[in-house]
Amino acid sequence: MPFLRKSLSAVAVILIIVLLLGMLLSFTACRASSYTEEEHIERVTERAKECFLGEGSEYTDLEVYPVYNEHDELNYMLIEFQPQGFLYVHIAEKEYSWKGMYTLSSTQPESWMPYRVKEGAQEGVYDANGNLLAQASNREYIRDENGQAIIYQESHFKAAGIEGERRYLLTTKAAEFLGGASSLIPAVKRGEQYIDLVDGALIDYTPGMESAYATADIAFINKPDFDL
Repeated sequence: MPFLRKSLSAVAVILIIVLLLGMLLSFTACRASSYTEEEHIERVTERAKECFLGEGSEYTDLEVYPVYNEHDELNYMLIEFQPQGFLYVHIAEKEYSWKGMYTLSSTQPESWMPYRVKEGAQEGVYDANGNLLAQASNREYIRDENGQAIIYQESHFKAAGIEGERRYLLTTKAAEFLGGASSLIPAVKRGEQYIDLVDGALIDYTPGMESAYATADIAFINKPDFDL
């Protein structure tokens, strides 16, 4: 059975090579925990400036802030642009040669609208020319004295005037009538509670909870276009 022995030997060699490559890649992966908070800020700042600032840019400057998850772990960054605009950044546990450590929430800064959760509500937002800007269920958009839905070009934190406080993005599972998916709440602490910066409400929050709290439309897509 010389042929069978040779085939088994070839398969064994291939498996060994695959295992060695896997071990090599795991050893060469750069871990987020290898960097301090200050170093993460420097790395994100450098990359964001290279990506978004420069000749012809509509932005004159930017600043980067750390953002924590519900376990008080550094898990995100916030990029605030001047004169306006913002992006969130997710920090992956590891960085590989084919996948970066930092993932943007969008390829370009976007606006957002504060709202309150209202079960059964159906509401549309239109511009001055009658063009539909947004349409959503179970949302009651917060409006100004003229009845126009408020639209912010700056982050939830900047819009709320947050400066020296720790910033959070809290994960929550949406109630069934809201779709049941996991979402993020931009928040700051107030004692044992948090302020939900989407609607300004004081909320009781525990990690892993299901809620009907207002959440932000923030997502991190695992594609090269969103790498920072």
